[in-house]
Amino acid sequence: MTNTQEQQAATAESAPAAAGPRPGRVALWVLGAAAVASLAGVFYSLYRLTGMADGLDDTGVVILANSLFSPIIVAMFAGAVASVIAVRLFKGPRQARVLFGALATGIATGVAGYLSFSADSDIALVIGLIMLGSALVGGLFALPKNAVMVTAGLSATLLLLLLMYTRGILQAASMKSLFSDPLDEYGTLGTAVPFIAGIACGICAFLYLRQKKAGVKLLGHLLAGALAGAIWLVSTIIAQIGVEVLLSVGVEAIDPFDVATLALGFQWQYNGSMTAMFAGALCAVFAYGFLLPKPAKAQSKAAKKS
Repeated sequence: MTNTQEQQAATAESAPAAAGPRPGRVALWVLGAAAVASLAGVFYSLYRLTGMADGLDDTGVVILANSLFSPIIVAMFAGAVASVIAVRLFKGPRQARVLFGALATGIATGVAGYLSFSADSDIALVIGLIMLGSALVGGLFALPKNAVMVTAGLSATLLLLLLMYTRGILQAASMKSLFSDPLDEYGTLGTAVPFIAGIACGICAFLYLRQKKAGVKLLGHLLAGALAGAIWLVSTIIAQIGVEVLLSVGVEAIDPFDVATLALGFQWQYNGSMTAMFAGALCAVFAYGFLLPKPAKAQSKAAKKS
């Protein structure tokens, strides 16, 4: 079954479309609009949460450090989306177009981050550089030549961001925890929820690839399903580095409770991202093996005879 599917994928890739299949305009419009809306929303909420006219005090810096993950993953997502759009819209070397899209997004997000905290020049500079670097790193996810595969992974990433946003809304709206033990809550949010989110991302990536009929092989399905979790993982690494720099610049002494809270939060992010990446890749691969249409038996027999 897998060999037949690989042959179909190879045939589709060698079809007359010399440049290969390209992502649809509707998908790019949706991803682009979602990236802009996500950036605007995350910067607005971050400023309302931590913005102070006279600058951030120690408490404000710690709150900002705890909230830094959201703008980072959104900036990475926006950088990747902008790179895919730049490859579609402009001509020239592919790497240059990818860099242009990511750099343009990075400059825009970096300036927005700096202006949001301009009352504290040191903190504003750190935030601006983190946003710039996040967008540039996000652009690296758009380097693979198969733009349809990347778009499928970014569609899954958009779904992941929506799930994260929904979880945050429900958590903020809930007046009472569903868990009697904080460790039970940590275990559920660190494993079960990301696993379900990863399955949803894998299905989303597979459905997009199937709808496009782009001839993406098994490895392409695996990478598309894992892309959302990979962006989550890399965002966590950048956030941890950024938090260390931010706290060293803005706070003289950190309370041990805040240190423990940050450590537990990053541990959850690492566990969740790797779980989502594994579940997404596994789900996309299984869907590729079991859900793709199979050729008629007569065709199979004819192929064997030949």
